[in-house]
Amino acid sequence: MMSIKLPLWLRFTLLVGVVILAAGASLFAYRYYTRPVTLTIAVGSIDGEAAKAMSAIASRLVSTNAPV
Repeated sequence: MMSIKLPLWLRFTLLVGVVILAAGASLFAYRYYTRPVTLTIAVGSIDGEAAKAMSAIASRLVSTNAPV
């Protein structure tokens, strides 16, 4: 079997390309995993007790920096 020896500059270029590709895939996976999620809840009247409870829950989620 014949062994192919690539020039040093080509090996270096291929290595840099693979590193850049891996870094880009890692960044994409990180951004996809940490994206925020929106939670929508329907409650009764705007001045009712349910709306106050949902407002309290929403403020608690904001204060704890929840991903929802």
